[in-house]
Amino acid sequence: MGTEAVSINTVLEYVDKLDIEDQQYLQEIIYRRLLDAKRTAIVRRAKQAKANVRKHVIRSGTAKDLLADLNG
Repeated sequence: MGTEAVSINTVLEYVDKLDIEDQQYLQEIIYRRLLDAKRTAIVRRAKQAKANVRKHVIRSGTAKDLLADLNG
């Protein structure tokens, strides 16, 4: 299959031609892929946050700690 973009309307037209069982199966596949993509993004962000903490780019603490740092 080529790498050209397909419009959402075109995809929906193809989906409409599927029987109900295939549409439900497609829904499950898309749902799982979205979950995996979100999970991957969360993991990536967590790794980035940990790296920032190790580099002392960010710090953790209470609001009181933050105000103390700002008022210096």
